Amino acid sequence: MVSAKETFDKAGINFNLEVAIDGKDLSLPLKNYSEVKYNLLHGKKTNLGELGCYLSHLKVLKKFLNTTEDWALVCEDDIEFHEDIVEIINNALGSGINFDLLRLSGGSNKDKEIGLPLKLKKIHNDFFLSLNFGFKSGTGCYLINRLAAKNIIKKINSMSLPIDHAMDRDWILNHRSLTITPAPVYLKEELHLGNSYIQAKSEYKFPFYKRYWIMAPYRLINELLRLIYKILLYIKIKIES
Repeated sequence: MVSAKETFDKAGINFNLEVAIDGKDLSLPLKNYSEVKYNLLHGKKTNLGELGCYLSHLKVLKKFLNTTEDWALVCEDDIEFHEDIVEIINNALGSGINFDLLRLSGGSNKDKEIGLPLKLKKIHNDFFLSLNFGFKSGTGCYLINRLAAKNIIKKINSMSLPIDHAMDRDWILNHRSLTITPAPVYLKEELHLGNSYIQAKSEYKFPFYKRYWIMAPYRLINELLRLIYKILLYIKIKIES
């Protein structure tokens, strides 16, 4: 918690701290968790850390909707901000390109972009507002409006995928998500890699012969739907601009 406070103070961002739901305090069966669907679609055994993370994000979004704010910056506690993060966010909001959810975080490797981003508009120095054509893992930091928060709570209130997989399907959630590239928020290596209870490691994976007979067809269909949706969205953005 001290590390999170230092991160926000350094960036000059006021914040409200919400205590996360610890997966170690959960037990199965659990309401709003479909273990069978999770096993089949994700190819892994239940990871209570992921379940706690999922429920924590829903908890924060519900708290946001109980305020009068139009936007919320949702952050996990293992991140670092680029020094210009506030200006980057403000410029994205004033870019003239509409979005409901803005993905801001990348992985621990600052030199590796994830999500196959296509640049739409330069907003600050070397940072671009972009559209992801591939799956972008992680929910370390994102900017979200009330529409997207309502859609997430309404449509994926029951967990059957990890939170980043579930949130990265705009065509189901019926809102528009964009990203910033390169990511202006990244994971602190000392707090994440090798030290995260949430990360699903190899011991959670089912054997190959069990894992791929449903998971692989699902992911293939999911990525085809993503590609079609993103192409149509890209065309729409170009028409709007």
